[in-house]
Parts: sequence; structure tokens; C-alpha cells
Amino acid sequence: MTDSRQAPFFPMMVDLKGRKILIAGGGAVASRRAGTLLTCGAEITAVSPSFIPGFPEGILRVARKFSPDDIAPGLSLIVAATNDRAVNHMIHVMAKSAGIAVNVADCQEECDFFFPSLINSGPVAVSVCSAGIMPSLTRRLSDRLRRVWPIWITQENDR
Repeated sequence: MTDSRQAPFFPMMVDLKGRKILIAGGGAVASRRAGTLLTCGAEITAVSPSFIPGFPEGILRVARKFSPDDIAPGLSLIVAATNDRAVNHMIHVMAKSAGIAVNVADCQEECDFFFPSLINSGPVAVSVCSAGIMPSLTRRLSDRLRRVWPIWITQENDR
């Protein structure tokens, strides 16, 4: 179970419409996170030597390895989701130095924020997050919410 002494994370909803976000990586994790950010209106650049089939459309893809020059002024968030621990750590260090919030896919301790499971209907949204500690619980809770979400939204619209 979780450590009851750990304080919960503050669930801040942020308007990402038009905000510039960098994703380092082109695999499954990067793809899922890109999809979530794209749903929220972010302007995403993804840097990776290759991208998996089905990587979200509408993202500027740069087909090469991550370069420190990719961390440029004007970025709102960075996602480090490469398959190289050393590169992800380097991105964490550089992002912290630049004052940019970073999510590091393979190291919970290096994350400034976590990706929640997002359930939405237009601008109405709810999310579930376990601070990266219990992904299976997050998945189960969000699956339950997804089952009732359409019913709740329909009932609210009928009022």
C-alpha cells in the first residue's frame, strides 16, 4: 500500500492551449503522453531517431537523437521518455536548470509532475493520479470513471 505520511500532490488543472512542449522519445510512453498533451491543445515537438506507428498526428516530429539545444526558451513543459536512462537524467538536470517542469518517464523521483489518467468530455475533465506510485490503481479507478462518465455528463446536460 502507499505511505500514508506522503502528502498528496496538488491536482492543478492547467491551460496548455498553444503552450510549447518538448517530448524526447518516440516510443509507446512518449506516444501516450503526446496524445494527452495534444488533447489539451499543446503545441508539441517530439525528438526521436524513430517514432512508433500510430504516434499522434499534429505533432512536429524531429527525427534525430535529443540534443541539449532542444531545450530552448519558451518551453512550458518537457517530457523525457527516451529508452536511455542517461539521456532522460540529463534532460531532467537541464530542465531543472532552465526552470522548466519535467516529467521523466523512467524515474519517479526526477518528475516535477505526473501524467494523470484524463477523462474528459469537451472542456469538462476529471483525472486520476497516484504520483506514479500505483499505476494499476490509477488505471482501475479511471476505467470505472470512464464507464459512468457518459452517464453523468448526459444527466447533467438534461437538467
